[in-house]
Amino acid sequence: MPFSRFMEIALYNEPGGYYADGVERVGRSGDFFTSVSAGPLFGRLLAGQFLEMHELLGGPRDFTIVEQGANDGRLLADVLAALDGTALEGCAAVVLEPLGVLRDRQAVALDGRPVEWVESPALLREFRGVHFSNELFDALPFEILRSAGGQWRALHVVESEGGFEFEPGEEVLGAELLPARPDGFLAEVRPAQKALLRGISEKMASGFLLAVDYGMSRRELLAPHRVEGTFACYSQHRRDAKPLEAPGTKDITAHVDFSGLARAAAGAGFEVRGFTDQHHFLVGASAGLLRDLDGRPPDVESAKLLRSLKTLMHPETMGAQFKALLLAKGVATGPVLSGFQFAREAAYLLDEADDALLSPGCG
Repeated sequence: MPFSRFMEIALYNEPGGYYADGVERVGRSGDFFTSVSAGPLFGRLLAGQFLEMHELLGGPRDFTIVEQGANDGRLLADVLAALDGTALEGCAAVVLEPLGVLRDRQAVALDGRPVEWVESPALLREFRGVHFSNELFDALPFEILRSAGGQWRALHVVESEGGFEFEPGEEVLGAELLPARPDGFLAEVRPAQKALLRGISEKMASGFLLAVDYGMSRRELLAPHRVEGTFACYSQHRRDAKPLEAPGTKDITAHVDFSGLARAAAGAGFEVRGFTDQHHFLVGASAGLLRDLDGRPPDVESAKLLRSLKTLMHPETMGAQFKALLLAKGVATGPVLSGFQFAREAAYLLDEADDALLSPGCG
């Protein structure tokens, strides 16, 4: 079978898939940390961005916050708590979640807040507002391609002596999909991301899509030293590159190609409005908070906030590895969101995607 199908079953099959078995995966007792692990500050800073988006949209009363890839629901809970007492208190909130076990866990974290759950973008009602995600696109099933003889072949999964192994697929994906690389060079593409973005765009009357994830531009991803690709597995805070071993017991992921993501978004009707690393995104998004803290005596709460901010921004961990991509639809060009005030011009992502590095079909 295609590797993307193997990955889909290993992660999301009910019951028994990695994300569908009810086991806590995030945090010290889980398999990996996320920005939410640093406490509620990340959600608080995202809430500030949503308030700015609300203003840029003219302050609509029907502003809706949609989260996809909500995991245990803590991030949305932090966002909504931070919006209490603001213009967005009590705004509509929707979680896109197909897995019942995660919907149950999210309901506990959201503790009675009026949130709607839908299983897919097709079931969303038309909305104005924001679709946001934290580590969604890295977890989309991907194909692993191997360069051979100037062409790229998808690696398929076959049974072998009670386990699984890779073999080149019969379908030759063609040299037009990726630039030429030496034989054996590996790369990943996500066939499902284009349809996902199109589905969200079709339901968004106007608003923003904010995606925070780890990855890089395509030129960086295809640098000569990344001959083994970027796919990896995580279990109990240990990393390996053996996605076919013990399926269902560990996370499978790969870095996001933000150039390809930007191109797929443009094809779905979005404009690329911003792209930066998490360090610079949070420097801009936290400016108001830091001014407030600077004006009051140090205390336990302010010290805790500053520690969380340093963790999220640290260049050797989340600060450099994670990126923030801002897309817009039906929004007039106006002031830049504070989180992107220190970002370089994001159009270079589209320029890279126009360099015939990937066809529109693979995105």
